[in-house]
Amino acid sequence: MDFEDVKSQGDRKAVFNVVQKLKDLGPDLPSPHMKSLKGEANLFELRPKQGACEVHPIYARFGSRFVVLAVAAKKKEFDRAVAAARGCLERRR
Repeated sequence: MDFEDVKSQGDRKAVFNVVQKLKDLGPDLPSPHMKSLKGEANLFELRPKQGACEVHPIYARFGSRFVVLAVAAKKKEFDRAVAAARGCLERRR
């Protein structure tokens, strides 16, 4: 899924806000704004609106940089987004 699949302006703003928090705080970004994905080494999800938003970007850390690898625009697309992020992570190594 791509960010273009996020149609709601409110959801888009929430994603931008949580991405800015990640930029500002880096690895110190606390829950509920992010969480590591169980069973997925080095993959994390951003949780806009403290998890109340349906959109969940999946990201990884590369050195001092954070890269969004996939976006689940809806809850039912989350597993597919994780698989896509996992594929991106494997190709980057």
